Amino acid sequence: MLTTLRISGFAIVDAVEVRFGRGLNVLTGETGAGKSILVNALHLVLGGRMSAEVLRDGADEAVVEALFELPYDHPVFSRLGGVGVTAPPPGEPAELLVRRVAQRGGRGRAYVNGVLVTASVLAEALRGVVDVSGQHEHVSLLDEATHLSLLDAFTGLDAPAGGVAPLLGRYRATFGRLSALCRERDSLQSDQAERGRRADYLAFQLKELDAVDPRPGEDAALDGERRVLASAEKLREAAGLAEGLVYGEDGSASEQVGQAVRALTDAAALDPRLSGPLQLLRSAAIELTEAGRELGHYAETVGGDGERLQVIEDRLEALKALCRKHGGSLEAAVARRAEMAAELASLTGGGERLLQLQPEIEAAGAEAATLAGMITRARQKGAKAFCAGVEAELSGLAMARCRLEVAFSPPEGGVPAGGALLGPDGAEQALYLLAPNPGEPPRPLARIASGGELSRLLLAVKRTLARRDPVLTYVFDEVDSGIGGAVAEAMGRVLAEVATGRQVICITHLPQIAAFADRHHRVVKRIAAGRTTSEVALLAQADEQRQEVARMMAGATVTPAALEHAGALIAAARALAGGERGAERGRRAAPGRSAAARSVSI
Repeated sequence: MLTTLRISGFAIVDAVEVRFGRGLNVLTGETGAGKSILVNALHLVLGGRMSAEVLRDGADEAVVEALFELPYDHPVFSRLGGVGVTAPPPGEPAELLVRRVAQRGGRGRAYVNGVLVTASVLAEALRGVVDVSGQHEHVSLLDEATHLSLLDAFTGLDAPAGGVAPLLGRYRATFGRLSALCRERDSLQSDQAERGRRADYLAFQLKELDAVDPRPGEDAALDGERRVLASAEKLREAAGLAEGLVYGEDGSASEQVGQAVRALTDAAALDPRLSGPLQLLRSAAIELTEAGRELGHYAETVGGDGERLQVIEDRLEALKALCRKHGGSLEAAVARRAEMAAELASLTGGGERLLQLQPEIEAAGAEAATLAGMITRARQKGAKAFCAGVEAELSGLAMARCRLEVAFSPPEGGVPAGGALLGPDGAEQALYLLAPNPGEPPRPLARIASGGELSRLLLAVKRTLARRDPVLTYVFDEVDSGIGGAVAEAMGRVLAEVATGRQVICITHLPQIAAFADRHHRVVKRIAAGRTTSEVALLAQADEQRQEVARMMAGATVTPAALEHAGALIAAARALAGGERGAERGRRAAPGRSAAARSVSI
């Protein structure tokens, strides 16, 4: 679960640290006080995009840190093992510290337990640690493209293991092969005249390349040989002059070194200290003699061959012409030659390939259709259980008479196979239909669901998925939009029930939901010294929570009647949540420091 969230230099936030606990954590405050900034910061911790635009005016950097407490065998640790994050020892829960930093004028950085990672690695590693649902997810429920994935999540089709996930993986691989074969067939069956023109063009280009027959690195070798042939006389003169100075003339270096050797030979017999220089001179005499002989041989053999020079220059011109037409370098021309030969073979062999493709397409289509049928049956079975689960949850949210259905239809733009149309995800697409009232036919959500109904439907879907969801922390950002009264109380009760098995963090404007809080924070925005700041206070005392719930009910002026009503609302919430849980909430509301003492400027 998420235990601590610390933010500094972020948007209107100067510095804040919020500590969360188990159960239902509620954040309340006036609109614009900064509650959703906490959720935005959490998105960054989970690998969201971070830029210098999030920096607070006057801040050099924005920092978001989140501390999680997770089971030692949580998959996040194995995912991070490849980037150097040490796995915790077996036994006690382990801590995971995530830190995101954005600097003004610089790139953002991400750290996990002190190890620098990329944002993409962070997003992949923390997948499944926190589930964030916002008020804008109402729109996603209206997006029919998401309906099948929600159903698959319930049936286990997208689970990393178990269920029919391997079956779906096999189907997608088979469908991918089928689609590739169909695209190849369609390409071969396309305009034959265009294919003929393309083949003629390729044949002409290949004829020119084959006539020259270029070889990799040939131009560099020929250019070196051309330079030698063109400068033969200059090279011969240089070698002859060097040979005379080193070995062949009177007073040459070799002769003078020989004289030095003779002069030191007798002297070295008298003083052994001259043995070293004498040995070096003898070695130099040998090397000078060898160099002189090689220079003499080079001067005798090097010479100009006008015919060979012309052949080389003609060859280089032909190679340069090919380079200009085919990529700018000889290596590119050679590679292009191979590519064009392969393309020409595919074009000229199209008829034979078409005959080969048909049985391959039929075999892949039959396999894909068989797998799709198995997936369809699993989805139909899962749809019944999913609708029953959501309807059961809706009954607790004052929508007991609602009926949810999943309508299946063939995928748009599908590939015909085995008597069905197949798409990337199977032989169907899903559409959720809702009948809010008895006697009415079910219709698509976008046509009938109100904002309040969508809020409750979203929570019911989350609650249904929660039974199979390994996520330990749920975050709800104002999903209570458009509801109130008894419905709000029912939603608060459901949120409290969800929180019995995992951590729930909820941003709300409704007192009926805040009354169910196990841990209640209040966010207040203030203006001081021309700067906008906020304060986050943990309402640990019963009076503080009652005061905040009364403010949410009555507004700025909290009357004794509002306080009494708030107390009754909290008591009723405790009773609805259960005696054990109410007693635990009472223990957490034991007297402590005042809210003002616990406030942190942000």
